[in-house]
Amino acid sequence: MEKFLSIGNVTWVHFNNPSSHDIKEIVDTYDVHDIIEQDIKETNTHDKIDVYDECIFLVLHFPKYDKINNKYFSNEFNIIMGKNYIITITSHHTNHIDNIRKQYSEDVDSKDIDEEFKISPYYILYKIIDVMYDKELLALNKFNIDLSKLEDAIFDKKILNETLLSHLLTKKRNIVLLKHLMLPQSEILEELQNATVKFYEWELDVYFEDLVYKTNKIIAAINMAMENTESISTVYNISANIKTNNVISVLTILTVLVWIMTMITWFYGMNVQLPLQEYPYTSFAIIWWMLFIWLLLLLVFKKKKRI
Repeated sequence: MEKFLSIGNVTWVHFNNPSSHDIKEIVDTYDVHDIIEQDIKETNTHDKIDVYDECIFLVLHFPKYDKINNKYFSNEFNIIMGKNYIITITSHHTNHIDNIRKQYSEDVDSKDIDEEFKISPYYILYKIIDVMYDKELLALNKFNIDLSKLEDAIFDKKILNETLLSHLLTKKRNIVLLKHLMLPQSEILEELQNATVKFYEWELDVYFEDLVYKTNKIIAAINMAMENTESISTVYNISANIKTNNVISVLTILTVLVWIMTMITWFYGMNVQLPLQEYPYTSFAIIWWMLFIWLLLLLVFKKKKRI
């Protein structure tokens, strides 16, 4: 879609990873403060809200999924909101912004949105955050499904390996990132409600209260997912230890069994007079004797459930 989109008397400008020329265009057209320009140029700015005489500046971070590496990373949203314009700037492209702009513009043109307060930067901001939160809730739902599959896989001893551990560590990294991205936003939304009073006469508190509710819901879901991830990690470590102990037990038993045969053959390998050495079938008797002891010990270990 085009960078500049007119919706009623509101202009919505969107840039994805803007160039220096794009940033200069924003600064010159909307006369934004130098601090805003500096924050837009910098990367990894912390979540914040700055209120100026003519606009509100927001920095929010939402997760973006890397399908190749199965990891989330932070997508920074810089939002400048004036009385009749809103500027959204993202570090990475997201189809959600394009879909919101397209659907919102079509709804206005078809008069599906006829309330005056909904044709405003304030309401557009609500729609952006609301869609991104819905996306996170869906992602958390999928996250929990994946955790259930990991939990089932842990109890399958055949696939308790490095690949499973890698998936588990990736899940832990993802959920920690989601938590760090969401924690600051509840406080920022409350500040935003207070800040918009001086810019907009319409009461939209109910909408932003819904966002606060969703924020709390997301944080609660993240905390639960973190606890589940830690629990599964503990189960994995216990299962790995049990598997290691079983392997060591089997090796120890094999060592004992081999040691019995080695001791007997070593005894009859001495260069001294030994019992039964004058008989031609003594070697066969020794072999059968070793096998008898070996089977006897094997039955003992099996009865003790050591193997």
